Amino acid sequence: MLYVVTGPPAAGKSTYCRQHAQPTDVIIDFDLLANALTPPREGVSAHDHSDAVKAVAKAARQAAIDKALSLTGCDVYLIHSTPSAALLDRYRRAGAHIVTVDPGRDIVMSRCKAERPRRMLAVAAQWYDNQAQGDDDHAPRPARTTTEKGLGWQHQKQRDRLLRAHTDGTACWWCDQPMYRDKTRNHDGEALAADHTHARANGGTTADRLLHGRCNKERGKGDRDHLRPALAAQRGGWAGNSMTW
Repeated sequence: MLYVVTGPPAAGKSTYCRQHAQPTDVIIDFDLLANALTPPREGVSAHDHSDAVKAVAKAARQAAIDKALSLTGCDVYLIHSTPSAALLDRYRRAGAHIVTVDPGRDIVMSRCKAERPRRMLAVAAQWYDNQAQGDDDHAPRPARTTTEKGLGWQHQKQRDRLLRAHTDGTACWWCDQPMYRDKTRNHDGEALAADHTHARANGGTTADRLLHGRCNKERGKGDRDHLRPALAAQRGGWAGNSMTW
């Protein structure tokens, strides 16, 4: 799975990736690449790079993105603050999930002042201005991002809370198979997803349980709940179930 993580400077995009990626996953972070190309520097921000380093890091990042789009068997977390509409279309065609990390303008501006080069204040302000204006060429959250679908930063924090309370081996409501924090132990090989018992399509606002990633997708809007595999298992096993895992 490809996760494209967008948001303003200092929103917490790198932290989000570190918290969600498994040891075998890939994180593509421009600042990490640039810092790897730069000798250790005291008193210089890890987010401030020379033009030469930026040029090389951008080339390395693009090569990493091109390769990541062809990978299988792992999740890829790509930090891209303000992808263009064309790039977002490309990511979506590759099956990407768009995650917008935005703790709010006041928090972002405060962090920028304390932790980022001064020029990042203007970058952050432009990000929020684009949001308000609906600038399609630079909008970090065009239509159908996870945030606009109710699956943004607040949803991710709720998922984290559910994961912390989760007991490995608990049965998935949809398929009745055990669920694990380590996605490699799950039958679908995917990370657990936060699900709304009262489906979002029917007005649900807060996720209150975990499902397997694939099960969450199969449940969709909740209009097929009466057909979930767990019910087939309860009626006499999996033999009559046409779904394959």
